[in-house]
Formats: sequence, structure tokens, C-alpha cells
Amino acid sequence: MRRHFLIFLIVVSSLHSYSQQYALFNTKTLFDSFENPAQKSFVLDSSRQFASNFLIPYMDLSSLSRGSSNEAIRNLINKGYTQNRVGAFQNPNTVRENVNVYLLSIKLFKYHKYHSEMGFSWQIKSETQIDYDEDISKGLFYDTFEQFTTIPRINIFNNNGKLQAYHQFSFTYRENYTKRWALGAKVSLLSGLGYTEFYADRSSVTLAANTMDIDMAAKYRISYPENGEFKLKNTLPFKNLGAAITVGTTYTSKSGVFFMANIKDLGFIRWGKNSYTGFFDVTEQAPVIMGPDSEKHLQRELNLMATQNIEKKAFVTPINGKADFLISKTFGPFTPNLIVTKNIFNKYGEAALVNTLKSGTFSFSAVPSYNTDKNFRLGIQGMIQTPNFEMFLGTNDIIQTYYAGKDIINKNEAVETGYNRGSVYLGMAFKIGYIVEHPMNMSWMPGVGDGKDRQSFFGRIFSIFKKKKQ
Repeated sequence: MRRHFLIFLIVVSSLHSYSQQYALFNTKTLFDSFENPAQKSFVLDSSRQFASNFLIPYMDLSSLSRGSSNEAIRNLINKGYTQNRVGAFQNPNTVRENVNVYLLSIKLFKYHKYHSEMGFSWQIKSETQIDYDEDISKGLFYDTFEQFTTIPRINIFNNNGKLQAYHQFSFTYRENYTKRWALGAKVSLLSGLGYTEFYADRSSVTLAANTMDIDMAAKYRISYPENGEFKLKNTLPFKNLGAAITVGTTYTSKSGVFFMANIKDLGFIRWGKNSYTGFFDVTEQAPVIMGPDSEKHLQRELNLMATQNIEKKAFVTPINGKADFLISKTFGPFTPNLIVTKNIFNKYGEAALVNTLKSGTFSFSAVPSYNTDKNFRLGIQGMIQTPNFEMFLGTNDIIQTYYAGKDIINKNEAVETGYNRGSVYLGMAFKIGYIVEHPMNMSWMPGVGDGKDRQSFFGRIFSIFKKKKQ
């Protein structure tokens, strides 16, 4: 099995980051139209026919932050440590991390009558959730971020967690069903990059001068190869296949109130036959070798425990589906957007209020948010947007990003142990080709003159419920 994978999994310390870019919702950017598939991204008489990020990734830098396992083990050996847990957490808490990067996105204006748009995208996503006990998961990392009491202090033995990363190749389509109501869908082929899952039922360790008493029971699943070498070929698409679907709708009332709702990423991945499922139930005493190689020896002992009972077989996991709802109304240059999101397969949810001020082609957004993990965040975003160009830069958590950047610049040792937390995202897109003109101003228009009685795609689907004319 992969060397040190158990240490990597349980020591890993994730950011309090849940990377929904709420400030980009209801902006009619290319990003918005792929994340919320009923949204328009073209403006009649102004936008050109093709939109793309041209291989300039929509980059989200609020990514996984791994603690230093060697530093943690060394601290354990040098100072001695005793902790234990049996059964469920007494005071459970959770850290989460979601990263969503669009490597390529292309969209085209298809048909004028129903404002039809279709697009293709290639994303890389990762999803992490680590559960820990607030009372006993402490002591292994240097606690130099004392001013941030919500940051977990992770130890080796008292955490449950999982990490999943995958490619997502998608086709999107949207159209106006009526003048006020629009529908959209996003169908995706998934290809898994890696999956790791660990759940401890019993956990206790006591270190004396030269011995370590271990009492531990746990189960895990992992998609890495048996020899543990994670090569470039393992990151290529079409290794562990899956599928997902997103459906969305928008509606604008006569008074100008805008509504948007989505069910996102309902899907699964089948991890192939080279994956592993294992468990261990160990009560033993292991020698601790003091000196410069002590942490390597302890890591080797823990890794041996994890490889005692393994089974090579495929398994299926869901991806992180969620439901979104947005309500908004524009008041001159000011547009407030209230957004509520809820995960479908776990209890996580979040509410955000996006406050956007726009002046010409520039807009600025402030985004306070609060989630079910009892974390408050304040994000900001600046954007330049014209009908044929868009560029944005933002953060989901400006306060923690500032302190994390300050510690990195000052070479704070907390960075080495996983206590960094921050978020930066940016993106750019262009439109090229013919201008998508309104028929009254038309010099050329795709989809015009293809048949006066042509029915929309969603109209043909819903027509099966209508009563046929005699």
C-alpha cells in the first residue's frame, strides 16, 4: 500500500473553505452560466457568438492544506502524549474543503427565438471532510494561531475523514421556456483521480520512554494502486468513471424580482478494481526508537497496522450534490442577492448575502456568509465586465486570507503544521465571432429562418403532457 497513506490521511488539516463563489452568482458571466445552467451568458446586439476562457483556468486557490506529519510525530515522541476515544465523538466538529477549477470552458449562442445557449467544460474538483472531537483532538500541532479558536488542532488518532478528487467533463444547454421563465441542464462524465476514506471506531495511544501502547480499530477505503506509486498516468481521465447531472431554472417577476434554483451534481463515481478496502483491530505495544529516525519508525509501525487486512475490489461513492436558491432585485447601481445552499448527502448548509455595487464596467461585491458549522466569513470580489470580456478577482474569507498570507511572508512555523487558512480565486473569459443581433437589427443571426414553427427543446419535452389538438 502507499507509504505513509494512513499518516497523510489523518494528519491532514483542511481549510474552513467551501468554495462556492457566491459573488459570481447572477452575474451572467461564463462561470455563472456553467455553475447555474439556466443563466444567460450572451447579450443580444452586443455579445459575440462564442465565449471561452481559452485555457486560462478559473483558478480557485482555497485548496487543501496538509499538516507536516514528521513534525507532528516528532512532537509526539519528544513530549509524550496520551489520548483516547471509543465510539462516537462527544463534541463533534468538522472541517471541509471544496475546490473547483475550470480548465476549459466553451459556450456558443445557438438559437435566437428561445435564447438557446450550449456549452462544454472541463473541470477538476476535490472534496474533503474531516470530523474530529473538539475536546480530544488536540496537542500535536504548534498552536500559534491562538486568536482563531475555531481552527481544529488535529491529532493522528481521533479523526474520521475522506477526500475525493475527480475530472468533470460537461455539456450544458439552456433556453427560455417563456419570456420570464428559463430552464437549463448540465450533464457530466466523471473520471476519478483519487479517493481516501478513514473511520476510527476506537483510538488510544500512550507513549512512555521507549514504548508505545496502541489500542485502535478502524476501517478505510482507498483508490491508490498497491505499490503506492501515484504516477502521472494515474491522473489522466477515464480511469474511474461516473456520471452526474445538474438542473436549474430562473424566473423574473413583473416587479423585477429575480429567482434562481438549482439541483447540482447529483452523481457518483465507480472506483476501479485496483482499489482497496481494509480494516484493522489492534491492541499491542510497539517499541519507540529514540533519535533522528524516531518519527520514521513510528510512521512505519502505524502503516503496518493499516495493511494487515485488505481486500482488492471496486466501490462506488457519491459526489457532493447540493441544492441552491437565490432571490435578487436591482436598485439602480446596487444589487443584493440572498443565496441559500444545502448539501444533499450531509447536513452542511450556508447562507450568503451578496451586496454588489456597479459603476460602468466595474463592480465590487461584499459577501458576508454563515454556515451550519457555525463559521462566519466575509468575502470580497472585484470584477470588470463588458459584453465580450470579463475578469474577476476575489476571496471567500478576507480576514483569514490576510493572516495566512502574513504568516507565510513571516515564515511562521504554523504554516509547516497545517494551520493556514485562506481563499483566493480569479478568472478571465472572452467572446469572439459574429455579434448575436436581434432580428430587428439583424445583419446575420444564427438560428433565424430555420422554421417559423420550430419548438424549443424543453417545449418538445413538456409537450408530452399537453392535450393534443383534434
